[in-house]
Amino acid sequence: MLDVIIIGSGPFGISLGAHGVANNLQYKLFGYPMDFWKNQMPQDMFIRTPHEFVSFSESKDELTIQQFSEETGTELVTPLPRPIFVAYANWFAKKAGIKFTPELITKVVHKEGYYEVTSASGNNFNAKNIIVATGVEHYKFLPAFLNKFPSHLVTHTSGYTSFAQFKDKKVVVLGSGQSAWEAAGLLHRDGANVELIYRKEGPNYAGSRENEIALRDYGDIFYTLPIEEKKEGWGQSPGSVAHFLKPYVEGIVPQNGGTAIEKIEQLNEEEIRLVLSNGTEKIVNHLIAATGFQINLDKVPFFDQELLSEIEREKDFVQFPKLNESFESSVPGLYFAGPLSSHSHGPTFRFILGLRKTSFSIIPSIVKKTENNLVKS
Repeated sequence: MLDVIIIGSGPFGISLGAHGVANNLQYKLFGYPMDFWKNQMPQDMFIRTPHEFVSFSESKDELTIQQFSEETGTELVTPLPRPIFVAYANWFAKKAGIKFTPELITKVVHKEGYYEVTSASGNNFNAKNIIVATGVEHYKFLPAFLNKFPSHLVTHTSGYTSFAQFKDKKVVVLGSGQSAWEAAGLLHRDGANVELIYRKEGPNYAGSRENEIALRDYGDIFYTLPIEEKKEGWGQSPGSVAHFLKPYVEGIVPQNGGTAIEKIEQLNEEEIRLVLSNGTEKIVNHLIAATGFQINLDKVPFFDQELLSEIEREKDFVQFPKLNESFESSVPGLYFAGPLSSHSHGPTFRFILGLRKTSFSIIPSIVKKTENNLVKS
Protein backbone atom coordinates (compact mmCIF):
# COMPACT_ATOMS: atom_id res chain seq x y z
CA MET A 1 0.00 0.00 0.00
CA LEU A 2 1.50 3.32 -1.10
CA ASP A 3 1.27 6.44 1.02
CA VAL A 4 0.35 8.56 -1.99
CA ILE A 5 -0.18 8.44 -5.74
CA ILE A 6 0.39 11.70 -7.63
CA ILE A 7 -1.42 11.96 -10.97
CA GLY A 8 0.29 14.44 -13.27
CA SER A 9 3.98 14.97 -14.04
CA GLY A 10 4.07 18.67 -14.74
CA PRO A 11 5.45 21.37 -12.41
CA PHE A 12 2.92 20.67 -9.64
CA GLY A 13 3.34 16.88 -9.75
CA ILE A 14 7.14 17.10 -9.86
CA SER A 15 7.26 19.53 -6.93
CA LEU A 16 4.92 17.36 -4.89
CA GLY A 17 7.05 14.33 -5.77
CA ALA A 18 10.16 16.12 -4.51
CA HIS A 19 8.48 16.82 -1.18
CA GLY A 20 7.30 13.22 -1.02
CA VAL A 21 10.85 11.96 -1.53
CA ALA A 22 12.21 14.32 1.14
CA ASN A 23 9.63 13.03 3.62
CA ASN A 24 10.30 9.34 2.84
CA LEU A 25 6.77 8.71 1.59
CA GLN A 26 6.03 5.60 -0.42
CA TYR A 27 4.75 7.14 -3.64
CA LYS A 28 4.22 6.79 -7.37
CA LEU A 29 4.19 9.74 -9.74
CA PHE A 30 2.19 8.98 -12.89
CA GLY A 31 2.35 10.78 -16.22
CA TYR A 32 4.78 11.70 -18.96
CA PRO A 33 7.25 14.23 -17.50
CA MET A 34 6.46 17.80 -18.62
CA ASP A 35 4.44 16.45 -21.54
CA PHE A 36 2.14 19.46 -21.86
CA TRP A 37 5.11 21.84 -21.86
CA LYS A 38 7.07 19.75 -24.36
CA ASN A 39 4.37 18.46 -26.69
CA GLN A 40 1.38 20.79 -26.47
CA MET A 41 3.06 24.21 -26.80
CA PRO A 42 5.33 25.93 -29.34
CA GLN A 43 8.87 25.33 -28.14
CA ASP A 44 10.32 28.50 -29.62
CA MET A 45 8.17 30.76 -27.50
CA PHE A 46 8.63 31.77 -23.89
CA ILE A 47 7.47 31.25 -20.33
CA ARG A 48 5.19 34.10 -19.37
CA THR A 49 6.39 34.23 -15.75
CA PRO A 50 9.74 36.05 -15.23
CA HIS A 51 12.53 33.51 -14.74
CA GLU A 52 13.22 34.43 -11.11
CA PHE A 53 9.72 33.15 -10.17
CA VAL A 54 9.64 29.79 -12.01
CA SER A 55 11.61 27.59 -9.57
CA PHE A 56 9.97 24.33 -8.59
CA SER A 57 9.46 23.53 -4.91
CA GLU A 58 11.38 21.12 -2.70
CA SER A 59 11.74 20.95 1.05
CA LYS A 60 15.05 22.85 1.37
CA ASP A 61 14.44 25.44 -1.37
CA GLU A 62 17.85 24.64 -2.84
CA LEU A 63 17.06 23.32 -6.32
CA THR A 64 16.21 26.70 -7.79
CA ILE A 65 16.47 27.74 -11.40
CA GLN A 66 19.38 29.96 -10.34
CA GLN A 67 21.21 26.88 -9.02
CA PHE A 68 20.41 25.07 -12.28
CA SER A 69 21.93 27.98 -14.18
CA GLU A 70 25.09 27.93 -12.06
CA GLU A 71 25.62 24.16 -12.33
CA THR A 72 24.85 23.83 -16.03
CA GLY A 73 26.16 27.13 -17.34
CA THR A 74 22.74 27.99 -18.74
CA GLU A 75 22.10 31.68 -19.17
CA LEU A 76 18.83 32.85 -17.63
CA VAL A 77 16.91 35.55 -19.46
CA THR A 78 13.42 36.98 -19.28
CA PRO A 79 11.37 35.97 -21.14
CA LEU A 80 12.65 32.44 -20.58
CA PRO A 81 12.57 30.09 -23.60
CA ARG A 82 10.40 27.04 -23.00
CA PRO A 83 13.16 24.48 -23.76
CA ILE A 84 15.27 25.97 -20.93
CA PHE A 85 12.31 25.64 -18.56
CA VAL A 86 11.86 21.98 -19.55
CA ALA A 87 15.62 21.37 -19.13
CA TYR A 88 15.41 22.88 -15.65
CA ALA A 89 12.47 20.57 -14.82
CA ASN A 90 14.48 17.51 -15.86
CA TRP A 91 17.50 18.69 -13.83
CA PHE A 92 15.30 19.34 -10.80
CA ALA A 93 13.65 15.90 -10.96
CA LYS A 94 17.02 14.15 -11.20
CA LYS A 95 18.53 16.16 -8.34
CA ALA A 96 15.46 15.58 -6.15
CA GLY A 97 15.61 11.82 -6.72
CA ILE A 98 12.17 11.60 -8.29
CA LYS A 99 11.12 8.40 -10.01
CA PHE A 100 8.46 8.67 -12.70
CA THR A 101 5.95 6.08 -13.77
CA PRO A 102 5.42 7.22 -17.38
CA GLU A 103 1.86 6.01 -17.81
CA LEU A 104 -1.53 7.67 -17.87
CA ILE A 105 -4.18 6.84 -15.28
CA THR A 106 -7.51 5.60 -16.61
CA LYS A 107 -9.49 4.99 -13.41
CA VAL A 108 -9.51 5.96 -9.73
CA VAL A 109 -11.87 4.10 -7.37
CA HIS A 110 -12.47 5.06 -3.75
CA LYS A 111 -12.46 1.98 -1.53
CA GLU A 112 -12.90 1.75 2.24
CA GLY A 113 -9.93 3.71 3.58
CA TYR A 114 -7.84 3.68 0.39
CA TYR A 115 -7.86 4.20 -3.39
CA GLU A 116 -7.42 1.76 -6.24
CA VAL A 117 -5.82 3.28 -9.33
CA THR A 118 -5.68 1.66 -12.76
CA SER A 119 -3.04 2.66 -15.30
CA ALA A 120 -3.31 2.59 -19.11
CA SER A 121 -1.39 -0.71 -19.17
CA GLY A 122 -4.05 -2.31 -16.95
CA ASN A 123 -1.97 -2.44 -13.77
CA ASN A 124 -3.64 -1.67 -10.44
CA PHE A 125 -2.07 0.24 -7.55
CA ASN A 126 -3.40 0.97 -4.07
CA ALA A 127 -2.71 4.12 -2.09
CA LYS A 128 -4.00 5.79 1.06
CA ASN A 129 -3.96 9.21 -0.62
CA ILE A 130 -4.36 10.58 -4.14
CA ILE A 131 -3.18 13.96 -5.42
CA VAL A 132 -4.67 15.13 -8.71
CA ALA A 133 -1.95 17.39 -10.11
CA THR A 134 -3.02 17.47 -13.75
CA GLY A 135 -2.94 20.76 -15.64
CA VAL A 136 -5.42 22.22 -18.11
CA GLU A 137 -5.21 19.55 -20.80
CA HIS A 138 -8.67 18.14 -19.98
CA TYR A 139 -10.42 21.51 -20.13
CA LYS A 140 -9.79 22.87 -23.63
CA PHE A 141 -12.71 25.13 -24.57
CA LEU A 142 -14.16 25.63 -28.04
CA PRO A 143 -17.31 27.77 -28.35
CA ALA A 144 -20.36 25.78 -29.45
CA PHE A 145 -20.54 27.49 -32.85
CA LEU A 146 -17.07 26.11 -33.71
CA ASN A 147 -17.56 22.53 -32.51
CA LYS A 148 -19.28 21.34 -35.67
CA PHE A 149 -16.28 21.97 -37.93
CA PRO A 150 -13.63 19.34 -38.79
CA SER A 151 -10.16 19.73 -37.31
CA HIS A 152 -8.56 20.51 -40.67
CA LEU A 153 -10.56 23.75 -40.67
CA VAL A 154 -10.95 24.73 -37.00
CA THR A 155 -8.68 23.92 -34.04
CA HIS A 156 -7.78 25.16 -30.57
CA THR A 157 -4.37 26.76 -29.93
CA SER A 158 -3.46 23.99 -27.47
CA GLY A 159 -1.58 21.11 -29.03
CA TYR A 160 0.59 22.98 -31.51
CA THR A 161 4.35 22.83 -31.17
CA SER A 162 4.82 24.38 -34.63
CA PHE A 163 2.72 26.30 -37.14
CA ALA A 164 4.85 25.48 -40.18
CA GLN A 165 1.96 23.54 -41.75
CA PHE A 166 0.13 26.84 -42.34
CA LYS A 167 2.77 28.36 -44.62
CA ASP A 168 1.03 30.30 -47.43
CA LYS A 169 -2.41 29.61 -45.87
CA LYS A 170 -4.96 32.21 -44.82
CA VAL A 171 -5.52 31.82 -41.07
CA VAL A 172 -7.66 33.67 -38.54
CA VAL A 173 -6.78 33.56 -34.85
CA LEU A 174 -9.80 34.16 -32.62
CA GLY A 175 -8.96 35.68 -29.23
CA SER A 176 -7.11 38.50 -27.51
CA GLY A 177 -5.04 36.80 -24.82
CA GLN A 178 -1.55 35.38 -24.48
CA SER A 179 -2.10 32.26 -26.60
CA ALA A 180 -3.71 34.31 -29.40
CA TRP A 181 -0.68 36.60 -29.59
CA GLU A 182 1.73 33.66 -29.50
CA ALA A 183 -0.11 31.84 -32.26
CA ALA A 184 -0.43 34.95 -34.43
CA GLY A 185 3.24 35.87 -34.06
CA LEU A 186 4.45 32.37 -34.86
CA LEU A 187 2.03 31.92 -37.76
CA HIS A 188 3.35 35.11 -39.33
CA ARG A 189 6.94 34.01 -38.80
CA ASP A 190 6.18 30.64 -40.42
CA GLY A 191 4.77 32.25 -43.55
CA ALA A 192 1.03 32.21 -42.95
CA ASN A 193 -1.26 35.04 -44.01
CA VAL A 194 -2.69 35.59 -40.54
CA GLU A 195 -4.96 38.07 -38.81
CA LEU A 196 -6.53 38.44 -35.37
CA ILE A 197 -10.21 38.78 -34.52
CA TYR A 198 -11.41 39.60 -31.00
CA ARG A 199 -14.27 41.26 -29.11
CA LYS A 200 -12.19 43.64 -27.00
CA GLU A 201 -11.40 47.09 -28.33
CA GLY A 202 -7.68 46.38 -28.02
CA PRO A 203 -5.12 44.09 -26.38
CA ASN A 204 -4.51 44.23 -22.64
CA TYR A 205 -0.75 44.24 -22.21
CA ALA A 206 0.15 43.39 -18.63
CA GLY A 207 2.68 41.74 -16.36
CA SER A 208 5.54 42.99 -14.24
CA ARG A 209 7.82 41.77 -11.47
CA GLU A 210 5.60 43.56 -8.95
CA ASN A 211 2.48 41.85 -10.33
CA GLU A 212 4.13 38.43 -9.99
CA ILE A 213 5.10 39.06 -6.37
CA ALA A 214 1.60 40.30 -5.56
CA LEU A 215 -0.02 37.23 -7.17
CA ARG A 216 2.33 34.85 -5.35
CA ASP A 217 1.65 36.51 -1.99
CA TYR A 218 -2.09 36.54 -2.69
CA GLY A 219 -2.01 32.73 -2.70
CA ASP A 220 -0.65 32.71 0.85
CA ILE A 221 -3.67 34.54 2.28
CA PHE A 222 -6.54 33.88 -0.12
CA TYR A 223 -8.01 30.89 1.72
CA THR A 224 -8.53 32.88 4.93
CA LEU A 225 -10.08 35.96 3.27
CA PRO A 226 -13.77 36.81 3.74
CA ILE A 227 -15.97 35.69 0.84
CA GLU A 228 -16.55 39.27 -0.34
CA GLU A 229 -12.80 39.76 -0.79
CA LYS A 230 -12.42 36.40 -2.55
CA LYS A 231 -14.95 37.21 -5.27
CA GLU A 232 -12.50 39.41 -7.15
CA GLY A 233 -10.18 36.45 -7.64
CA TRP A 234 -12.85 34.04 -8.87
CA GLY A 235 -13.84 33.37 -12.45
CA GLN A 236 -11.84 33.23 -15.63
CA SER A 237 -8.50 34.92 -16.21
CA PRO A 238 -8.94 38.40 -17.76
CA GLY A 239 -6.95 37.42 -20.85
CA SER A 240 -3.94 39.71 -20.79
CA VAL A 241 -0.87 39.60 -23.03
CA ALA A 242 2.73 39.75 -21.79
CA HIS A 243 4.62 42.81 -22.99
CA PHE A 244 7.35 40.69 -24.61
CA LEU A 245 4.89 39.50 -27.27
CA LYS A 246 4.07 43.01 -28.48
CA PRO A 247 6.86 43.21 -31.12
CA TYR A 248 5.78 39.86 -32.60
CA VAL A 249 2.32 41.19 -33.47
CA GLU A 250 1.94 44.99 -33.34
CA GLY A 251 2.33 46.52 -36.79
CA ILE A 252 2.86 43.05 -38.27
CA VAL A 253 -0.37 41.06 -37.87
CA PRO A 254 -3.65 42.76 -38.86
CA GLN A 255 -6.06 43.08 -35.94
CA ASN A 256 -9.86 43.26 -35.98
CA GLY A 257 -10.69 44.55 -32.50
CA GLY A 258 -14.20 45.14 -31.18
CA THR A 259 -15.41 42.50 -33.61
CA ALA A 260 -17.24 39.17 -33.31
CA ILE A 261 -17.95 36.35 -35.73
CA GLU A 262 -21.66 36.46 -36.57
CA LYS A 263 -21.66 33.58 -39.03
CA ILE A 264 -19.26 30.86 -40.09
CA GLU A 265 -19.77 28.25 -42.79
CA GLN A 266 -17.73 25.65 -44.61
CA LEU A 267 -17.40 26.41 -48.32
CA ASN A 268 -15.42 23.33 -49.35
CA GLU A 269 -12.74 21.00 -47.98
CA GLU A 270 -10.19 23.80 -47.78
CA GLU A 271 -12.10 26.99 -46.97
CA ILE A 272 -14.48 28.55 -44.49
CA ARG A 273 -16.34 31.85 -44.78
CA LEU A 274 -16.62 34.24 -41.84
CA VAL A 275 -19.15 37.04 -41.54
CA LEU A 276 -18.04 39.59 -38.93
CA SER A 277 -20.12 41.96 -36.83
CA ASN A 278 -18.57 44.94 -38.63
CA GLY A 279 -20.09 43.74 -41.89
CA THR A 280 -16.95 42.34 -43.49
CA GLU A 281 -16.55 38.83 -44.86
CA LYS A 282 -13.42 36.72 -44.92
CA ILE A 283 -12.65 33.46 -46.67
CA VAL A 284 -9.82 31.60 -44.94
CA ASN A 285 -8.25 28.16 -44.88
CA HIS A 286 -8.23 27.74 -41.11
CA LEU A 287 -9.45 29.25 -37.85
CA ILE A 288 -7.43 28.77 -34.66
CA ALA A 289 -9.42 29.44 -31.51
CA ALA A 290 -7.42 30.97 -28.66
CA THR A 291 -10.47 30.54 -26.44
CA GLY A 292 -8.73 29.17 -23.38
CA PHE A 293 -9.75 26.51 -20.92
CA GLN A 294 -12.78 26.01 -18.68
CA ILE A 295 -11.85 24.14 -15.53
CA ASN A 296 -14.45 21.53 -14.63
CA LEU A 297 -14.07 18.63 -12.19
CA ASP A 298 -16.63 16.59 -14.14
CA LYS A 299 -14.24 16.49 -17.13
CA VAL A 300 -11.50 14.65 -15.21
CA PRO A 301 -11.33 11.49 -17.35
CA PHE A 302 -10.26 8.99 -14.67
CA PHE A 303 -13.07 9.70 -12.16
CA ASP A 304 -16.28 7.70 -12.42
CA GLN A 305 -19.69 9.11 -11.51
CA GLU A 306 -19.67 7.42 -8.12
CA LEU A 307 -16.51 9.20 -6.99
CA LEU A 308 -17.56 12.49 -8.59
CA SER A 309 -20.81 12.37 -6.63
CA GLU A 310 -18.89 11.98 -3.36
CA ILE A 311 -16.86 15.16 -3.84
CA GLU A 312 -18.42 18.24 -2.27
CA ARG A 313 -18.41 21.22 -4.64
CA GLU A 314 -17.96 24.94 -4.10
CA LYS A 315 -21.25 26.77 -3.57
CA ASP A 316 -22.48 28.27 -6.87
CA PHE A 317 -19.29 27.02 -8.58
CA VAL A 318 -19.96 23.30 -8.87
CA GLN A 319 -17.22 22.84 -11.44
CA PHE A 320 -14.68 23.11 -8.59
CA PRO A 321 -14.13 20.79 -5.61
CA LYS A 322 -14.46 22.39 -2.19
CA LEU A 323 -11.06 22.05 -0.52
CA ASN A 324 -9.81 22.55 3.01
CA GLU A 325 -6.69 24.50 4.00
CA SER A 326 -4.51 21.52 3.07
CA PHE A 327 -6.04 21.24 -0.44
CA GLU A 328 -7.96 18.10 0.62
CA SER A 329 -11.47 17.48 -0.67
CA SER A 330 -14.47 16.23 1.29
CA VAL A 331 -13.41 12.69 0.34
CA PRO A 332 -10.65 11.81 2.85
CA GLY A 333 -7.24 11.44 1.22
CA LEU A 334 -8.22 13.01 -2.10
CA TYR A 335 -6.23 16.20 -2.78
CA PHE A 336 -6.22 18.63 -5.69
CA ALA A 337 -3.30 20.75 -6.93
CA GLY A 338 -3.15 23.30 -9.71
CA PRO A 339 -6.17 24.64 -11.63
CA LEU A 340 -8.78 22.53 -9.80
CA SER A 341 -7.71 24.16 -6.53
CA SER A 342 -7.96 27.70 -7.89
CA HIS A 343 -11.44 28.45 -6.57
CA SER A 344 -10.85 27.36 -2.99
CA HIS A 345 -7.32 28.80 -2.84
CA GLY A 346 -7.35 31.53 -5.46
CA PRO A 347 -5.98 32.45 -8.92
CA THR A 348 -2.34 31.98 -7.87
CA PHE A 349 -2.83 28.24 -8.26
CA ARG A 350 -3.54 28.47 -11.97
CA PHE A 351 0.15 29.31 -12.33
CA ILE A 352 3.65 28.13 -11.41
CA LEU A 353 3.62 30.70 -8.61
CA GLY A 354 1.42 28.33 -6.59
CA LEU A 355 3.90 25.43 -6.47
CA ARG A 356 5.49 26.19 -3.11
CA LYS A 357 2.30 26.86 -1.14
CA THR A 358 0.67 23.75 -2.60
CA SER A 359 3.56 21.43 -1.79
CA PHE A 360 4.10 22.77 1.72
CA SER A 361 0.37 22.30 2.41
CA ILE A 362 -0.43 18.89 0.93
CA ILE A 363 2.63 16.81 1.79
CA PRO A 364 2.76 17.75 5.52
CA SER A 365 -0.93 16.82 5.73
CA ILE A 366 -0.19 13.36 4.31
CA VAL A 367 2.89 12.94 6.50
CA LYS A 368 0.83 13.75 9.59
CA LYS A 369 -1.77 11.15 8.66
CA THR A 370 0.95 8.58 8.00
CA GLU A 371 2.56 9.23 11.39
CA ASN A 372 -0.80 9.04 13.17
CA ASN A 373 -1.53 5.70 11.51
CA LEU A 374 1.84 4.33 12.63
CA VAL A 375 1.12 5.38 16.21
CA LYS A 376 -2.30 3.68 16.12
CA SER A 377 -0.84 0.47 14.72
